[in-house]
Amino acid sequence: MKNNKGIGKFELLTILVFGIALIALLLWFILGNANKEKYNTMRKSAASLSQSLAANMDSFHNTNIAYLKEAIDEGLMNPVKSPFSGKDCSVSESKVEIEDGKILITLRCDNYLIDRTHIGGSYDDIAIYKVSDWKEQAPKGKYEEKVLYNCLDGGKEKYSEYNEEMYFVGLINNDYGSEHFKADTIKNECIVVKKTFYRNKIKVK
Repeated sequence: MKNNKGIGKFELLTILVFGIALIALLLWFILGNANKEKYNTMRKSAASLSQSLAANMDSFHNTNIAYLKEAIDEGLMNPVKSPFSGKDCSVSESKVEIEDGKILITLRCDNYLIDRTHIGGSYDDIAIYKVSDWKEQAPKGKYEEKVLYNCLDGGKEKYSEYNEEMYFVGLINNDYGSEHFKADTIKNECIVVKKTFYRNKIKVK
């Protein structure tokens, strides 16, 4: 049976299916390019952060590691915005480390992570991972683990989150006016608590 224009139902169905497939393909292409641009923006932000912090390491308490929060507090740079949400990237995980003469950058924006990477070649070589939040229970699938720190002051946890050692030490130094370089030297300020935390970590780009 044909409609008034002489096109059969089968032909109409074929055109409809083809049109839907074409729209889906176009959306996939557009979204794929948009995500690619976001990954590239994150890589560029990591490179910029690496250069800025490495050039000012003498300004920080620990000249081997500097966190984004320290740089912001010192007025050396503005918060880094996530290309995925527009929110500020993590100031407690984003950092630069000097190890064996190499500059290693870590940048976490939302649940995307560039992890201890030396930026020396093409930006395309910089791996980006998707991570979950830290949890005390090991998750299913591929995961990593890390010992994180907090302290008890007056019987209560002083900080709302557990943090990696050197960031935690920086918080203690700032809040108590002390000059520690390791968590195990913190005795008089508060009772140090450390726990093992876990999170999923999967390479996405």
